[in-house]
Amino acid sequence: MKLMKRDTYLSLMLTVTAALLTADLWSRVAADPPLGDTAAMAQGVGKTPPRGVGSTSALAFEQRKEVIKLLKSLNSEVKGLRGDLRGGSVSVTVKGMPAS
Repeated sequence: MKLMKRDTYLSLMLTVTAALLTADLWSRVAADPPLGDTAAMAQGVGKTPPRGVGSTSALAFEQRKEVIKLLKSLNSEVKGLRGDLRGGSVSVTVKGMPAS
């Protein structure tokens, strides 16, 4: 008699687990069908260069201008750091040298 109750309980738990797994699988498939039709979305690639004669050189010219502007900015920052180092407003202290 005790064996019968154990088998019934085990069968019931397996059935409930299978039902819950089936419901979970069904809800996942319903939310995102694996083979269903999906809408194609356009992807932006940023600023598209104009077409025609000289379009590549115009884009390259704009890129060169941007790089030159960034280099000038970087140069001014380095000059400022160099001035601070030469002026002595920056000090470096070493605490505890690692053993070689």
